[in-house]
Amino acid sequence: MTDLAILSGGDAGLVFALADDPASRLTWMEPSPQPAPAGAVLYRAILRIGAEGAEAPFLYTVEQDVEPGREEELNAWYADEHIPRLAAVPGVISARRFVALDAGTSPRYLAAYRLERREIFESPAWIEARETPWTRRARTFFRNPRRTMRRLVPAGA
Repeated sequence: MTDLAILSGGDAGLVFALADDPASRLTWMEPSPQPAPAGAVLYRAILRIGAEGAEAPFLYTVEQDVEPGREEELNAWYADEHIPRLAAVPGVISARRFVALDAGTSPRYLAAYRLERREIFESPAWIEARETPWTRRARTFFRNPRRTMRRLVPAGA
């Protein structure tokens, strides 16, 4: 089952641009259309907290692979601590975690946070929610991490 399709460029779903580079766009299709568009990276949701299908002005994503042998602990950290704590920060509309359907996709995991404002991910509440002993340990398991802030592009823009 496909819950999310991400396509570079395009305009068939919600379009997000890099917050600092409006020309760099991707199309976020959640749920994924069937059949998925050619060239899209497909994901299955493994954790969802917050409003379903809510649009938000900002999308903050964290992608990573996992150190071999640490996947179970990293998944437990995300499910039991990290995503629930960040989802509870004021201004976070939803928090999701996905795994790519193609095991050869790198980075394989994607966490997505829909935010009311860009500044939320730098707020004292966000920083407090993410700074825990388990977080410091879990981050050592990240491989090929990418953190990206994107802004929703108004329809037709």
